[in-house]
Amino acid sequence: MWLNLKIALRYLVGKKSSQAIHWITGISIFGIAVGSAALIIVLSVFNGFDELVTGMFSKHNPDIKIISKNSKYFTEDSTLVQKISKEAYVEFLSRSFEEVCMFQYKDAQEFGIIKGVEKNFQEVSRASEGMIEGEFTLLDGNRPLANIGSVLRNKLGVSLREFHEPVRIFLPDSKTDQIQNASYQDFLLQAQSIFIFHQESDYSTIITDLNYLRSKLGKTKILSSIDLKLKSGFDTKFVIETLETLLGNDYIVKDRYRQDEAFLKIMKLEKWLYYALFSLTILLVSFTVVGALWMIVLDKRFDISILKSLGMADQRAQNIFILLGLLICSLGLIIGFFLAVGFYIIQKKYGLIGIPAEFVIDSFPMQMRKIDFVIVLTTVLIIGLLASIMPSKKVAGINPVFHEE
Repeated sequence: MWLNLKIALRYLVGKKSSQAIHWITGISIFGIAVGSAALIIVLSVFNGFDELVTGMFSKHNPDIKIISKNSKYFTEDSTLVQKISKEAYVEFLSRSFEEVCMFQYKDAQEFGIIKGVEKNFQEVSRASEGMIEGEFTLLDGNRPLANIGSVLRNKLGVSLREFHEPVRIFLPDSKTDQIQNASYQDFLLQAQSIFIFHQESDYSTIITDLNYLRSKLGKTKILSSIDLKLKSGFDTKFVIETLETLLGNDYIVKDRYRQDEAFLKIMKLEKWLYYALFSLTILLVSFTVVGALWMIVLDKRFDISILKSLGMADQRAQNIFILLGLLICSLGLIIGFFLAVGFYIIQKKYGLIGIPAEFVIDSFPMQMRKIDFVIVLTTVLIIGLLASIMPSKKVAGINPVFHEE
């Protein structure tokens, strides 16, 4: 094995009969290096976005969300709600109700969601940390207020300074499921604050008082969800299992991840699709490795003949060129890893590749993970091994210099 490795190293760095072989070998190493670096960088960018998005979602998502298993709404069981609130792991509980509606501010109109919550919502969702204008408040005495998502505010052109201009809410009548002529009701809400949660709610949601909203719809016992903030020290998995036992089969209990599970799964799918795409690129680059090895085999025919004359078996001679292919890929990997780490440092420090100003960050986020290096290492070496097998088979057709009579 060591002899094979020494010979493979010699063939890699030693002099060849043609300068073209050096060039092709160098191109192979460079191609593997660029492909490996690109693969690491792409995976790191997706890791960065995953970390960013997960952090933004989890910041304002409740620790636990309880929803109906079979429908959009469920009838509130006050005894059950009281029982949940008294559980040892519950710090705050907030009930919520959502309904599709149409908003109007001056001449601007937009469809969206009106969401009714109670006072504890601020603690459960850390709503005050998402305020960019005004202060999160549900009621001014008995008067309900509107806390508006930032994107929806921009669409409607809402100004908190124009106190005389309320937001008009058009809701389906409780006797029908559609907004039709003469089948809707409307009421006014004074704009109180603008929030940015970095979620879908920014685009379409106004938050107001739960009891007021339900009374307007005549649905005083209907809820969309029960949101919980857990006390520190309690395991989320344990709490979910406990709640599922307590609630039975009519409810679904979601942790922070499951509340945005579909979106995060799509992100992960995109990550591995890009991984497959760049792996295919490395596979195409590996054909230069095949060409380089083929030319080295032809260049070293006399050496192989002598080694066979000294008793080296065909399989062992073939292993020399398989090792040589792996060495080419390994050298490309090392260079590629250094390139990727260098780019990562520059991007983190200087923000080399920026993002449009309206986004929440200035430059592409990156996060390197050890597992990605292992995945890329394994991928490239497997591709290198497959690329080395075909040229190494050529060795079997080379005869030794001397034959025993």
